[in-house]
Parts: sequence; structure tokens; C-alpha cells
Amino acid sequence: MKTFRNFKLLACALVLALPAWSEAQYKVRPVNTTQDVPVMEFSKTDFIRSVQETMRSEGIPAAIALYDGLPPGFAGDVDLLVIKASLLISDSKLNDAKSICNGIIASDPSNEDALELLLYIARCQNDVRSENKLVKQLLAADQYNVSANMALGQSSFASKNYKQARLYYQKALVKEERNEDALFGLGQADYYLGAKDSKMDKECETVFKKLIEVNPQNSLAYSYLGKLAAAGNKYKVASDYVQKAIDLEPDNYNYYLDYGMFENYLGHYDNAADSWTKAIALQPDYFLAYAYRGGLYDEQGKEDLAISDYKQLLRCNPEYYYAYESIGVLEIHKKNWTAARQAFMKCYEMDKTSNVSYPLMVTYCYYMEGDKVNAKAFSDKVLRKMDRASIEYAMLRVWHDESGEMPLPQKISAITDSKKKGKMWFYLGLFYDMFGGGEFASEHYSKLLAMNSPMIFEYRMAEWRVGQLNLNSEDKSLSKVSN
Repeated sequence: MKTFRNFKLLACALVLALPAWSEAQYKVRPVNTTQDVPVMEFSKTDFIRSVQETMRSEGIPAAIALYDGLPPGFAGDVDLLVIKASLLISDSKLNDAKSICNGIIASDPSNEDALELLLYIARCQNDVRSENKLVKQLLAADQYNVSANMALGQSSFASKNYKQARLYYQKALVKEERNEDALFGLGQADYYLGAKDSKMDKECETVFKKLIEVNPQNSLAYSYLGKLAAAGNKYKVASDYVQKAIDLEPDNYNYYLDYGMFENYLGHYDNAADSWTKAIALQPDYFLAYAYRGGLYDEQGKEDLAISDYKQLLRCNPEYYYAYESIGVLEIHKKNWTAARQAFMKCYEMDKTSNVSYPLMVTYCYYMEGDKVNAKAFSDKVLRKMDRASIEYAMLRVWHDESGEMPLPQKISAITDSKKKGKMWFYLGLFYDMFGGGEFASEHYSKLLAMNSPMIFEYRMAEWRVGQLNLNSEDKSLSKVSN
């Protein structure tokens, strides 16, 4: 029996794949009590064909209903019962299907089709004990049983044991070398193994190309080939692969995410934004496309659009507090101090211990709003909970008191953590920015910029302020010359 992720496909495949029995073997002969009125003969082949046609035209429940008209002599026919069980599974009537399969096993304990259907039902019902028992039973009869090895492969993959999963998928392919699910499982395992061993990427590529040979309509194969190409910085190839995946499955959210990323790397920013916009249209309540598109708008200086996307992101995922951080930074650039403070206050409320940046930024915004009372009240409340020997305490203490920075440069110079050192240079510069001393502010901002640490938001703010301070200095020089 061929394994399928979608059991509706299994039902169809069983009907299509069963052999074309000879009419001589599977007809019920007419019993003629008179020569004039023959009794209609039953053809098993015709019945299967009727099930197939009814399933296509009227749906699975109607196909199941045909079994009510089976002649008594065929009510226990194993082939027909296997098909009925698969149809019941497709109709989500798992217990009914289970009863049929158990009945088959009672008279034929080694019936592979019934055992495989029971294995599928066990997985659907999260019946681990039955699943393990059935896997062992199937493998005892045939170590290359496809369904058993697929089940073990999926379990190993779920537990991130990709090497073991790979071995099981390979065993499944021994008997069915063109099994799409086994090929996909093998390719996916290779893909994750490639994160630690780049040699596996070639194996992965070979498997997914094989999958496309088996089924040129398999969009997932194109998607993974795109991911592989992107991992090798071949973004044009990656983009083309994912475009094929989109052509085959135009309603797949993840494909638009990937296509947007690859187009963004290629510098095709409008294409990237359009792709993420399509993803948002498909799933407006999922946050990731807003994060990508908002980040692009942010980089392009489209601040209002970026802020809008970050707010949408937070609507979908309120715990993603980095979006509040981005909003706070952009609002500061726009000199919307209250909005910036509210955003950084959200950051602080969600992370009160690990990031001193947030209470410092809240205090800064209070000062820029002209609200010294709340600036000092808030910073005092934070200071009471801080380690008095820490550089973070010393920095916020200086801000609170508006004076006393003398030991700070020496303390900052002694910091070994480059990220922490860069932050502290920035906040010492911001101290001078708030309370006078533009030249000192620029000097300390420049120390952060010299460290080339763009991954922290303070780096970006330092770039802005240095540019503004330099521009102000040029304006003053021009003013002196003109005078």
C-alpha cells in the first residue's frame, strides 16, 4: 500500500491501484430458475469502478453508501473492506475504519493493508502504544515496509533526530523508490543536516530534483530547492524556484515570505514588498509578513509605513516586544517623544531585568518631553532595584542627578563586552546631548560607531545624532563666515 499524508488521496489511490480482476474470477454467476428472467450478475470490478466514479462525482459519503448494496457473498471480501476502511478514514470516521481493520486482522493477522491502515489510525489518534506495536509487527514481516519506516522517520524527524529519520526514509524508498512522501522526508532531513554539514546540501538537492521528476507539480520540492540556493547566496536561482512553487500553489503564505526575502536580497525592493503584501492578504492575522515588510519600509526611510506595520505585527503577536523597540526608535527620530516613551515603556514592562537600554530610553523621553518630575521619579524607582556596583546603575544615576559623570569614561573603557561597551558610550553621549556639551556627545557617539555594531538600535540612533550634530556645526560655521 502506498502511504499518503492526505488519506483522501489514499482512498483514491486504492481504488485506482487495485488490479483489474478478471470478470471470470469476480462475477457472481446468474442463477436461472427460468430461462426467461435471468438474475443480474455482480462484478467486483464494476463495483470498484462505481465507487471510484461516485467518489469523484458525489463525494466520499456517497461512495461509502454503495456498500449497503453489496451481495451477501461479498460483504466480507477483504479487498473491498480495505477500500471501505480507507474511505471511512477519509471521511474522518476513524473508529468505524478501525473496526473493519480489526475484523480483517482477526481472520488474517498478517494482512499488510489492514495493519497499515491501523497504523495510520493510531497516529491520527495519538495512540503511541498501538503505533509502536503495529510498527514492530509490520517490520517483523518486512524490514522495508514503507508505512512502518515512514512512521519511524516522521517520529525521528519530530524529535530532531535527522540522521535516524534519514535512514528510515531511505529504507521506505527501497520498496517504493518513487514514493513522494518518503522522498520529501529524506530531502527535508538532508536539508536540516546541511545546517551542520554543507556536504548534505548536494544530497538534498538531488533528492528534491528527483521528487520533481516523480511529480513536477510538487511545489514543496521547488520551495526547498529555493531555500538551498539561498543558503549558497544564489538568490536569483532561489527566487526562480520559489516563483515556480507559487505558480503551483498561489495561496501558500510561506512561499510569498521566501520570495520576498530573496527579492529583497537581490535589491528588488518593490517586488519584495508586493510579495509580503500578498502574504498579508492571505493571512492578515499572522505577524511575520508585517515584520518583514515593516523592516523593509524602515530601511527605506518610510517611517510612517514601518510604524504601521510594526503596530499590525503587535496586534497579531503582542509578545513580540522588539517591534515596540523599533517603534520607539522611529518615533524618537520623528521627535514624537511621548509615543516613543510609551513604546519603550512597553519594552521595559516585558523585560525589566536583562536590558538597561529600556529604562534609560524611557527616562530620556521624559526629559525630552520636558517632564523632569516623572523622569526622576521613574529612574529613581528603577535605581532602587539595580546593583549599585554596576556600570548600568552608575549611568542611570548620572542621568537622574543630571551630573557627576567623571568616573564613567574610565569604567566604560574597562568593559570587555564590546556590545555593552558600545551601549555605554552611546548613553554617555546622550547624557551630554540632554544636558549640554554637543562636542562631547558627538565624541562618545563616534566611539560606538567606530565599533561597527549595527545590530543594536543605539548604533542607528548614534548615526542620526552625529549627522545632526555635524550639520548643526556646519550651519554655525557658515553663520560665522557670513557675519
